[in-house]
Amino acid sequence: MKRRPVVQTICALAVTLAAGAALTGPAAAQKPRGDFPARPITFVVGFGAGGGADVFARAISEAAKTSLPQPLAVENRPGAGGTSANAYVAGRPADGHTILFAHAGSSVITPIITNQPTLKWNNFAPVARIHAEEEWLMVHPDSPWKSAKDLIAYAKKNPKKVRVAGSAIGGIDSFVVLSWEKAAGIDVEYIPHEGGGPAILAFLGKNAEVVVGNVSEFFQHVEAKKMVPLAVASAKRSPIFPNVPTLKESGADVVMVQWRSILAPKDTPSDRVAALAQAFRKAMDAESWKTFNRNAKAVDAYLGPADFQKFLAAEEQRFTKIIDELGLRKK
Repeated sequence: MKRRPVVQTICALAVTLAAGAALTGPAAAQKPRGDFPARPITFVVGFGAGGGADVFARAISEAAKTSLPQPLAVENRPGAGGTSANAYVAGRPADGHTILFAHAGSSVITPIITNQPTLKWNNFAPVARIHAEEEWLMVHPDSPWKSAKDLIAYAKKNPKKVRVAGSAIGGIDSFVVLSWEKAAGIDVEYIPHEGGGPAILAFLGKNAEVVVGNVSEFFQHVEAKKMVPLAVASAKRSPIFPNVPTLKESGADVVMVQWRSILAPKDTPSDRVAALAQAFRKAMDAESWKTFNRNAKAVDAYLGPADFQKFLAAEEQRFTKIIDELGLRKK
């Protein structure tokens, strides 16, 4: 398969980050002492303000006030599809006071594509998976395409004429589009942004015909009739918009779910990992989190450290197969 510019960009962005992480390395684990946490915990997010990652991090941080004696301080470090944050956290002290927002794009997909193992999930301590959201394709209300089949038919006749806005290259949004292109036999123009927020602004400004992402980012715009859901990349139709077909129904078998989770630096003491996991589990019972989930149309999908590690290993195996089938891995 011909190497796409998207993949070349992923590789170029990640190579210096991995080098930096390798130089600093995870700091030596500190033995638990005294009360934990002893100070505010830095929650590092590899995307800009306003997107799904940032909104999620701030929502769970607010909810965690009910279960942690110290606050979670969200720190945005956008860049390289979220992996700049991975490189930063990898070099922080392994004492539980720095944690990382993690999802498939930054912690599984991009590190596999770029062959940068120092950025991958197994170079961190899995804490917890929190929740999951479906991936959607949205169009403008005045779009000429009333179905994904209409869009596919147009894209086949007009390569690179359909602009699709999404989050950074290497994230799940871009992976949905790459997989969709191969499955449907089309070639669109993917326009990456450092987070869902900027991608939405570009779409609303008519700088793209399609936007890809999560309902938590889109729902208010759908209600305001500024977006129309065209298709969902799920195994079956979503109860959120039950009349909207899946991509599979349109002839492109693409199923991608955005899960959101927490990692800590490798060698973080196991009792601190367990304390963080328990705190997040309790935070999910907070009324603020329940309200957020209802509004975001997301689903709780909690996994503790051991089960989350098994899940991540399975995700790596699944995505490795897809990446190799697409011919995306860096040589």
